[in-house]
Amino acid sequence: MTSAIGLTGLQKTYPGSPPVRALRNADLTINDNEFFTLLGPSGCGKTTLLRLMAGFEVPTAGELRLFGDDIAHLPPEKRPINTVFQHYSLFPHMSVLDNVAFGLKRLRKSDVEAKRVAQEMLDLVHLSAFSARKPDQLSGGQQQRVALARALAPHPRVLLLDEPLSALDLKLRQSMRAELKRLQKETGITFVFVTHDQEEALAMSDRIAVMSQGEIQQVGDPATIYEFPRNRFVAEFIGDADFFDAEALGGTGYKLANGETLIGPETEAGIGSKVTLFFRPEKATLKRKGKGLSGQVADILYLGNSTDYVVELAQGGSLTVRSENHKDGTAIADVGSDVVVDIDPAAVRVLTT
Repeated sequence: MTSAIGLTGLQKTYPGSPPVRALRNADLTINDNEFFTLLGPSGCGKTTLLRLMAGFEVPTAGELRLFGDDIAHLPPEKRPINTVFQHYSLFPHMSVLDNVAFGLKRLRKSDVEAKRVAQEMLDLVHLSAFSARKPDQLSGGQQQRVALARALAPHPRVLLLDEPLSALDLKLRQSMRAELKRLQKETGITFVFVTHDQEEALAMSDRIAVMSQGEIQQVGDPATIYEFPRNRFVAEFIGDADFFDAEALGGTGYKLANGETLIGPETEAGIGSKVTLFFRPEKATLKRKGKGLSGQVADILYLGNSTDYVVELAQGGSLTVRSENHKDGTAIADVGSDVVVDIDPAAVRVLTT
């Protein structure tokens, strides 16, 4: 695969007392024609990394390459990269067509050529019928698509998207995910998407880099990140999870802090080693009786297509089980019901970090 963006030991420290290390020794390769997402909580360094790619910030140390060329100190206007921000910054006095054509004219394209390409971009984002309107005559989702068309018009080699969906309502965000993915595939442009929304990242990305405190914690495709997180931070941030402190008994056995034994995968951790076990709530089964961890339903959270059952375990501790709702809408158990939680050993993961 061709590397679109390559980072080696990239660092960014902001001066102050004390200095703020926003990015620490980042090593990363983003492939050409890839939808790549930087995912993490506020302050994790993802926007700083995006701004370094765009040229709005200069790295303190390390290498930043675009298709093999060193761009660490290249000004933004010299980079074949465009950025779509959370706030679209459309010109209110210009038509939609003129907004999209504006950047092309700045690149010294003729008026005829600029408008031709702008119209092509509006066709691409399904807004050709709105070309004569002003931005305030459009919905939020339509304005966002205009901003996308404007960023795509110069045919950048890389498009950076800094939380562009965060200002939209839930339904519109969901429809725009599919739209962004379609645009990336149709244009063949490398998309680098920044978000703190785990669902967005899982739904849209070819690969994800999970970030925390200025460091890249794990890089992988969505299924790998969700199913096999490298550490507890990734496991907690990328989705809901139940955690247990445990002691390795050797083979596939683990002794929980409450004294019960749980069967999981084999681990390289030695007998007596302290480990953390976790599983996703939807991977456990709530039953009235049978083998498993016994307990009592303490709370029920109805989620529409599923329900979360918070179970207080008989030997101490608690966990959450997520169950798909019955077709007739009835609950599996009521608050106060005695239940058993059956956890498939194949669903258990072992974290040693």
